[in-house]
Amino acid sequence: MAGVKGKSGRKPRNDGKKMRAVNLYIPMKETYGWDENGKIDWIPETWFLQFKRIFGSRWQEQVRKLIMQRTKEYEERNMWECNCTNRLLKWHTSREADCSRCGYEPYDKERFRSKQQARIHAKDKPVDRKPLTLCPTCKNPLTLEMDLHGRKMMRCMKC
Repeated sequence: MAGVKGKSGRKPRNDGKKMRAVNLYIPMKETYGWDENGKIDWIPETWFLQFKRIFGSRWQEQVRKLIMQRTKEYEERNMWECNCTNRLLKWHTSREADCSRCGYEPYDKERFRSKQQARIHAKDKPVDRKPLTLCPTCKNPLTLEMDLHGRKMMRCMKC
């Protein structure tokens, strides 16, 4: 092996930029999903090689852009934002009712992203009423019967 021992690794940057050591390592085969039989479906190696061939030395930059774009879309669609300044601590899932750091509590629409979800998870849920057992007009007990279509219904024998 050529080179001086200990000097063959990553070289320091001379352009003045300081970067954390955030590496992007993508193995040649990565799980893509599950097929109908419950087996792991592998991304063919040729897709990865073709991607590298198309984008050349910029392939990692392209992957990082895709990661950033998909993460941003997911955050805007499924998460809510608080007043914190740190990007990782700023976005919360709908399971979190408030931010423990800045104390921000979102509105239900902001937290659940739709009126229907906000209604489902509402704090003041309506109290379930007991099913009718007595007729509201004559106060006699109701009996369970089946109609012509096979639906169950409660019916008063006198009214």
